[in-house]
Amino acid sequence: MGTIRLPLVLIFVAVVSSQFNLGRCQDNEDITETRPLMMTLDDHEVSIHISQNYSFSVLSTPSYHDIFDNDSTLIFQYSVPADKQIYIEPLQNISLGENFTSALVTLIPLHAGRLVISSKIEPPVQNYTSDDIFVRVSIYKFSILTIICDVVGWIYFVAWSISFYPQIIQNYQRKSVRGLSFEFVSLNITGFTVYSIYNVALYWIPYIQSQYYDADPTGEIPVQLNDVVFSLHAVFASGLTGIQCILYDRGSQSVSYSGRTLLVGIASFLGIMFTVTVSNAITWLTFLNFCSYVKLGITLVKYVPQAWLNYTRKSTSGWSIGNVLLDFTGGMFSILQMILIAYNHDDWYSIFGDLTKFGLGLFSITFDVFFIVQHYVLYRNHIAYEPIESSPDPILNPHEDMTTSNHITSSEDDNQQTTSTMYHVPNSASIDSLLVEPPPAPANSYQDIE
Repeated sequence: MGTIRLPLVLIFVAVVSSQFNLGRCQDNEDITETRPLMMTLDDHEVSIHISQNYSFSVLSTPSYHDIFDNDSTLIFQYSVPADKQIYIEPLQNISLGENFTSALVTLIPLHAGRLVISSKIEPPVQNYTSDDIFVRVSIYKFSILTIICDVVGWIYFVAWSISFYPQIIQNYQRKSVRGLSFEFVSLNITGFTVYSIYNVALYWIPYIQSQYYDADPTGEIPVQLNDVVFSLHAVFASGLTGIQCILYDRGSQSVSYSGRTLLVGIASFLGIMFTVTVSNAITWLTFLNFCSYVKLGITLVKYVPQAWLNYTRKSTSGWSIGNVLLDFTGGMFSILQMILIAYNHDDWYSIFGDLTKFGLGLFSITFDVFFIVQHYVLYRNHIAYEPIESSPDPILNPHEDMTTSNHITSSEDDNQQTTSTMYHVPNSASIDSLLVEPPPAPANSYQDIE
């Protein structure tokens, strides 16, 4: 189920990269050369304390000519939320002319917050642009909070990364995947595969990055190296769980009709979008955005099949609570980091202005809490079981996981009648639990063990 997912990501990158190179060559034929003014600022990013000033230089490029006259001016513009004031002292505009070589610009913070400083040339001059003269500024209140945010970020990264393994280890120990929803596993593999395609393309393919900057010249690529590492590792780990579903005992479990329909629908949608993209009807960036929407949709529904399976079985046997606890830990620390960053930068708009990430985090945590309640409250003493094959019982559901059953047999030894009990227990059961002698019961009856 998951053996080909990771290679698929690499094959996709190789295929579309050739398309990108072809498209770039075609596009370059129609591009008019521009001579942008360059700013000596690493990565166009500035993060400063509210009491700290910061200076940067605007330099002319080697292609700069005395095309500007004394009336040409480089004007700075500020991008902040509509209900916010400018967080810095207004910058002095720069006069351009034949003697221009460089200018020093100083940022003086007034309030904590985030803003983007861009520029324009007035009056406009043909073949010249100032699109590359911009800086994203983050002004924070407390230095210690920036360190805490970094630590919190690594905590949830580690928690989410290792959250796959309690389930993998439990499956290996039991040599069974009964109780694990195959729909959840399939949706997990699919979701992380498209998420990896999105991350890898935006992080490693320059042509995709150029399309992103064309759409948002002062924007920031929303993918970091840790996002790429996490998503590729998630494809590997969820794929390994898929392989276990094929190799280990699964009883009568399989992907349901509704689950197969949903997976086919996702594959068909992405296939159509890929075909449309290859035909140049939409950009590759648009296709990748559709991949991200698919991932978001999967996150909203993937927990439902597992919750329903636990409900119908009245048991969480086979579903690792360690996975849930680690996912819950990661989600809580992720939201904590968002709140700390918003407070430190006085930027609550980053949370409540765009509820997608925050809302998805809360949604995942809500399901984690539901699973915890199922495991520790609702089905705490419920162990799913089914009768041994030699003694079927129509009351018990033969599709549930067989964990515990009692079967009474009799034997004669030295003319004495003795009663013995046969237990069918899960692999994870303690041997000591078998040493407790149960009370006598009528033949061919069933008795749950607490």
